[in-house]
Amino acid sequence: MADFDDIYYIRCIKDGHTDAFIHIVRRYERMVLTVVGKIVHCQADAEDIAQEVFIKVFESIDKFREDSAFATWLYRIAYNTTISELRKRKYEFVAIEDKFSNIPDENISEVTDEVSLEKKLEYLDQVLKSLPPDDGLLITMFYLNNQSIQDISSITGHSVANVKVKLHRIRKIMNFELDKLIRQ
Repeated sequence: MADFDDIYYIRCIKDGHTDAFIHIVRRYERMVLTVVGKIVHCQADAEDIAQEVFIKVFESIDKFREDSAFATWLYRIAYNTTISELRKRKYEFVAIEDKFSNIPDENISEVTDEVSLEKKLEYLDQVLKSLPPDDGLLITMFYLNNQSIQDISSITGHSVANVKVKLHRIRKIMNFELDKLIRQ
């Protein structure tokens, strides 16, 4: 069977063929779990929220107007649902960017050339895990999922300028933290 595009399945679902939704779930379950997992670190909670995301998508599929990419629409639902669930559960976000906002870029050294690639990746993983969930998600969307600044803006509800500023600050924080780990 040919691999149909999202719009085909969405139209089938809108026409009452609800069994077509399984194709949407299979295609996007990994993406949704990644988005949720970057914000919620408990696997069981992430799976529960991902299930909620797909329920919301199914219930509101009629609201998808096909004027944007379905993945972006789904990403936004995943992001908003996760943030809403965290607020309900009263998880606390801790913003660390204020501590680093006054560090000049030139104070972040380039000693990374002296460290092996394997060690760099290990340090990078540590730094990514230490970021606040929102920051980790922005970095993941931009660098790992190749989302555009515009798509990230649509998904998160931040302005394009704000996304650019946040990415710059997060990179600055990450460079500072990587530098500290390398110098140890």
